Amino acid sequence: MNTKPFSSCAAAWVASVVFATGAFAEDTVVRTTTTSSAGAIEQFVPNSEIVLRSETTSAPVRYSVTRETQFVDDAGAPVAVERITSGAPVNVEYVRQGDRMIVSRVVVRNVAPVAVERRTTTTTTTQRELSHREKEQLEKMREAEKDHAEKVREADKERAEEFRKAREDD
Repeated sequence: MNTKPFSSCAAAWVASVVFATGAFAEDTVVRTTTTSSAGAIEQFVPNSEIVLRSETTSAPVRYSVTRETQFVDDAGAPVAVERITSGAPVNVEYVRQGDRMIVSRVVVRNVAPVAVERRTTTTTTTQRELSHREKEQLEKMREAEKDHAEKVREADKERAEEFRKAREDD
């Protein structure tokens, strides 16, 4: 067995491997700060941008919107992007990346319920006493209906009898 001590080259190589693998490196902590801002929507382009007019700043502020951006109401329930309109009061939660402000969540305040149109029809019936002539006409119509119903019953009986005879003959 060779008992020679490490050469300086070998020691340097071991040190470079240890440093390259991070054995002595400290963990890097990345902190992101989420900021929120409130205002009214001046312009909104889904998956692109939202422009807010804030009460605290005179100029509108432009934020970047991504596919990961969540749109919710005050209670945290999802809000359809189609329901977000200009003038709607919102809170935006965003992270600054360089010169861009990337929105992670938009809270739409006081979302009005969807309007539902309902149509109703009202029929008004007024009652009055029938005249003598109207009573006579109504009585004639009732008698005609009774006569017709009797004729239909008689015709049905005759057909049933003919059908019964035809079955007996077969």
